[in-house]
Amino acid sequence: MGDGNAATSPAADTAEREIVLTRVFDAPRELVWNAWTDPQQVVQWWGPRGFTTTVHEMDVKPGGTWRHTMHGPDGTDYPNKSTFLEVVKPELIVYSHSGGKKGDLGAQFEATWTFEAQGEKTKLALKMVFPSAAAREHVVKTYGAIEGGKQTLARLAEQLAKTPVTIERIFNAPVGTVWKAITDLDQMKQWYMPALESFKPEVRFETQFSVPQGDKNYLHFWKVTEVVPDRKITYSWKYGGYPGESFVTFELLPEGDKTNLKLTHAGLETFQPESNPDLARSEFAEGWTGIVSELSPFLEKTREVTGKEFVITRVFDAPRDLVFKVCTEPEHLKHWWGPKGFTWVSCIVDLRPGGLFHYCMRFPDGHEMWGKFVYREIIPPERLVFVNSFSDQDGKTTRAPWNPTWPLEVLNNMTFTEQDGKTIVEMRGRPINATEEERKTFEAGFESMQQGFKGTLDQLAEYLAKL
Repeated sequence: MGDGNAATSPAADTAEREIVLTRVFDAPRELVWNAWTDPQQVVQWWGPRGFTTTVHEMDVKPGGTWRHTMHGPDGTDYPNKSTFLEVVKPELIVYSHSGGKKGDLGAQFEATWTFEAQGEKTKLALKMVFPSAAAREHVVKTYGAIEGGKQTLARLAEQLAKTPVTIERIFNAPVGTVWKAITDLDQMKQWYMPALESFKPEVRFETQFSVPQGDKNYLHFWKVTEVVPDRKITYSWKYGGYPGESFVTFELLPEGDKTNLKLTHAGLETFQPESNPDLARSEFAEGWTGIVSELSPFLEKTREVTGKEFVITRVFDAPRDLVFKVCTEPEHLKHWWGPKGFTWVSCIVDLRPGGLFHYCMRFPDGHEMWGKFVYREIIPPERLVFVNSFSDQDGKTTRAPWNPTWPLEVLNNMTFTEQDGKTIVEMRGRPINATEEERKTFEAGFESMQQGFKGTLDQLAEYLAKL
């Protein structure tokens, strides 16, 4: 953490009645702003050493009031009232202030706090302007305002150092897949910690490994302290030869077919970052941001395709270019895609990797069914690779309307092979990230799928014959 020298700095027009204090904090601006404006945090650091603070109200907005009482170590109370004049999140706070102990003139001034981002650090500056030089001198002598201000900023630095690093992200993968990525040794080594030699998601499991950084080699010690399968894992994190013990927690929350991951690294202040700058909070914040950014592409590459493969093949009496076109353009798809007896309602097609084919069909009994393809690979006119799912009208993946254990996603590989002026279309499909029960349901449905796709492909053949 930067020492952030606190000092006085006069301004030309108000030099004799100003106090200016500055400090650089080893924390991002948003974090410093929150520590200043959240009353639950303010009471942890406001005031010189030995003081405590009670916040009665704190409405940080122009015209809002902040009333608090500072309690001195000798039992003296110092009631204070401020009115916010200007608030620009997360850059500026200006307020008028009055307060002091009973029987004294107290302190009246206008305070301006500026929050300046310096990379992952923040420069915080306080300027207090008093009505007169005499009023300034009174506050300095009676209340020790300069030294008290320095101590207050030092306490803020200590409080910020105690603030855990927290990162929250949503990943396009179910909870089970993300859980495996953060607890399976082979997967952890690929995206998270290549030097990791052993790991088990079991309480009391311990491991150690070394990670080089510059000219140093940091010996890591982990010990698992809490495990809730598919929901939460916590382990202690220490370094050989260095003081301190911290705790890393991964929490997973399902959001439909996606996962909200919250990572918290607490106890970083115990590493004494003022003596070990490599172990400062900002270093961990930067490191975790980089690590978590690796998880999304890893999950995309390792999405599980498991179980037996469904295969269906059909030969069409039409050239390959035409068949591919009819399988990818909405004005053609609406004439043949879907089971026999269904009525086409609407569709959109965004034919590109990552693009969507989102459609709606109406059952013979009148109710509607939505589905979608998410394209992964497109090689005209040879191949289409896509993930097929049921969906709602907003495109969110849903369960099959007839079976709650049908896989949420099926990866399909559709090939188009030209032979003697005709086209062989083959489609192979397997579930993605499916449970054992879902795989069994999928495989048990092969016969009905053959019948259903036969009807759909019959409609394709009939439509091609008309072109």
